[in-house]
Amino acid sequence: MAKKKKAGAKASKRKAQAVAKPAALDLAVLASDSKDASGFGNLDLSRDIAIPYINILQSNSPQLNPSKAEHVEGAKVGQFYNTVSQEVSVSLSVIPVLYQLRYVEWKPRESGGGFVSSHSADSGILSQTKRDQMTFKDVLPNGNYIATTAYHYVMVQAKDGTWAQAVISMTSTQLKKSRRWNSLMLSQKVKGPSGSFTPPTYAMIYKLTTVSESNDRGSWFGYQVEKVGQVEDADIYNESKSFSTTVSRGEVEAKPAIEGEPVKEAPQNSKESDEDIPF
Repeated sequence: MAKKKKAGAKASKRKAQAVAKPAALDLAVLASDSKDASGFGNLDLSRDIAIPYINILQSNSPQLNPSKAEHVEGAKVGQFYNTVSQEVSVSLSVIPVLYQLRYVEWKPRESGGGFVSSHSADSGILSQTKRDQMTFKDVLPNGNYIATTAYHYVMVQAKDGTWAQAVISMTSTQLKKSRRWNSLMLSQKVKGPSGSFTPPTYAMIYKLTTVSESNDRGSWFGYQVEKVGQVEDADIYNESKSFSTTVSRGEVEAKPAIEGEPVKEAPQNSKESDEDIPF
């Protein structure tokens, strides 16, 4: 009798567990809801999204300092750092989707420092500046200065193999690297039905690594770019193309050093734009 009661109790328990099991989520419903961007409300891409920056960690980067809140365990000088995912890596695979040259206005350190505004390449803002012969910065009448900055919007591959949006900014010595990368992209050719043509930038994958550089003012790590090959995944190609369109429409814009973003105040070019320290 006791055995029957015990068996009955076990059966009741199994039945209760079976009843309590939650229903599986129907992926078709999830996919349908995602078309409406459910839950994002009035999210504005240019206002409410923090597009990741890909930075090179330098000797004075806070990510290397254990006493700083930005410290990243295991991070090393010369590694790449993603400001959103906080991943560090020694090399990156990227797909360039759009290039922009901007004249970035900075407030000098003695006035508190920090990002002020980003001016377009055809804004004429540079003509309003005067070169400071001591610092070699292009200074505006208001005391702020302009740093010529090359922005490369990219799709970057994470360690898990997925691709995500990001931006790489190059200024000072790295402007030379940016020009070389642009030349490399323009030199790519693909054979089509009617002959060879230059493919869209987002048709190619490039590998980024860092290299130690120095001059009489100090040493740092800079970018090194090499071609990997053509994008073969149609979904990745289309996603890269879509990101390019989004940026070109102005729906996404690089805005450095806002609300504590770990992008340091950039020094302006010296007499030789490729002879300054880029951090």
